[in-house]
Amino acid sequence: MIVLIDGDCALCVGLVEWLGKRIPTQKLTPENIMFVPGESDWGTELLAEAGITGFDSVVVLNNGLVLQEGDAVLALAEVLPRRWKLLAAVGKVVPRPLRNALYRWVAKNRISWFGRKEVCAIDSRVAGVTYGPRGLLKRP
Repeated sequence: MIVLIDGDCALCVGLVEWLGKRIPTQKLTPENIMFVPGESDWGTELLAEAGITGFDSVVVLNNGLVLQEGDAVLALAEVLPRRWKLLAAVGKVVPRPLRNALYRWVAKNRISWFGRKEVCAIDSRVAGVTYGPRGLLKRP
């Protein structure tokens, strides 16, 4: 699973840090999950290969699927412990148009609400699965 994030959005970077504290250690490996700033060279390549233009927050590439908006967020629950998967199951009951509208509303306002932050995972478990500033030095 590759998770493309807006590398200078504090909410997106905070999501990576939050996930890093909750993803079981055995799943938090570059073979299972990789966080990539969408603005990085590799992120730009991945987005182009996926046919995504106008990237602006979180995209999940998983087993040939390109997941965006609410579907991307719900897909991240698959790497979390059971209680989060149950919450995601409840989220899937919400109709996709409503989920995506909520996602777009938060995405539109995230910079004004949370500010900007450079990608930083140097002192966390996420450092080994983050490609970009202060994460992995080279792409796997």
